[in-house]
Amino acid sequence: MLPNYSFLKVVDNSGAKLAKIIGFYGHPGKAVGVGQVVKVAIKEAKGEKVTAGEMKKAVILEQKFPVFRPNGSHFRHLRNSCVLLSEKGQPLGNKVKALLTYEFIKPRWSKLRTITPNKLFLNALSTRLYVCSYTYSY
Repeated sequence: MLPNYSFLKVVDNSGAKLAKIIGFYGHPGKAVGVGQVVKVAIKEAKGEKVTAGEMKKAVILEQKFPVFRPNGSHFRHLRNSCVLLSEKGQPLGNKVKALLTYEFIKPRWSKLRTITPNKLFLNALSTRLYVCSYTYSY
């Protein structure tokens, strides 16, 4: 779970490097998890798509806190990361350097799935592994 004011590494090629969570969209709690949309402030950026100080939407891709599945399995990532989104909900970059999990199997994230080469869709109700092409790059 990521509370407000957590720092996230931006893992797309939009030009942003570091972002800070400043708000939640459609979530009444105090923390968010993988697959949820947040409002972020860009802290470090290189390039022309985004600049430091801008506020953007982002979706959480990875979190250090363990993600628990209904079948009893759990996993954790090595970093907290996100992908920046446009106002329409489409990714700003055209390449993502992270792993997509089961939360992104929904039709809403079809564009994000097409630009990400690494996918791990572990069914939430069984331990069957669907697709795995995992190369972790920093």
